[in-house]
Amino acid sequence: MDKASFVSRLIAWFVDVIAISIISWILSIVLGAVAGSDGFVIGLLAAIVFLVALLLQFIYYGYLWSKDGQSLGMKLTNIRVVRRHHSGESISFLRAGLRGTFGYWVSALVFGLGYLWAALDVDKETWHDKIFDTWVEQA
Repeated sequence: MDKASFVSRLIAWFVDVIAISIISWILSIVLGAVAGSDGFVIGLLAAIVFLVALLLQFIYYGYLWSKDGQSLGMKLTNIRVVRRHHSGESISFLRAGLRGTFGYWVSALVFGLGYLWAALDVDKETWHDKIFDTWVEQA
């Protein structure tokens, strides 16, 4: 199969970020209404929202990528993530969740260079692809 283009991956990532952000935003509004104006409670709820958003991101990518290799954004751009050295098989829930959380953070660490790497790399792989033995291909 052909590897996914940088632009397809970027569009898919953007759609997924919007989907996850909407869920986190709704959660923040609900918890903010509960918190009122108490500074300590607001700080505590902000930490809870962050942890819940991280868990949602892990579950979002873990479930969707382990199911058929496609997140919502990837379905839109007709690409999918698969194991690189295992004949294109689907990735496990744990590998998918870690790739979509820890892996994305690593790729974003140095001014997003890990994401941009896909535009420069011969194999069109990001840093999180290299770490988690994956690649993204046309579906």
